Amino acid sequence: MKKIVKIIASIIITVYVAWSVFNYYWYSDFIPAKIGITYAIHIGGVSDIREGCGAAIFRLSDATADAISRKGLDFFKDAIYSRKSKARRYTYSSWKETPVPNSWTSEGTWPGLGCSGASHSLLSQILLAASQKGSYYSSKDEAEIVVIPSFKLVVFSYFG
Repeated sequence: MKKIVKIIASIIITVYVAWSVFNYYWYSDFIPAKIGITYAIHIGGVSDIREGCGAAIFRLSDATADAISRKGLDFFKDAIYSRKSKARRYTYSSWKETPVPNSWTSEGTWPGLGCSGASHSLLSQILLAASQKGSYYSSKDEAEIVVIPSFKLVVFSYFG
């Protein structure tokens, strides 16, 4: 009996690790290659057969945070294509400095972020940074991205 429990536990752990690795690579592909990320802080969302919403929140690399602090908005001039593709569907609009538009936060959080399942403290940190100068944001079809150098966060949110 103990052997069966160990086998089942091993299978469950293996599936969980494989799913976590898949999620990391799937969502990191939506981040422009110029924006260095080190690991996922939170990946979560809600989906059904056709639609979904959620967010992937990554740690910004030290090198990228330093480059952004030196160059500011100029850092993002050529950061419009995701790692995944240069197709229009994966292309971001021009980057802007925060605060994000009021339409993003008129209902508390913007689409995708609110259904991510991230902790209240993490969401509060993101919303605070998004409401002040010093962070940067862009959007593409059914997604937004916010880079918060002060907290070393990259927030990719999606909806639709």
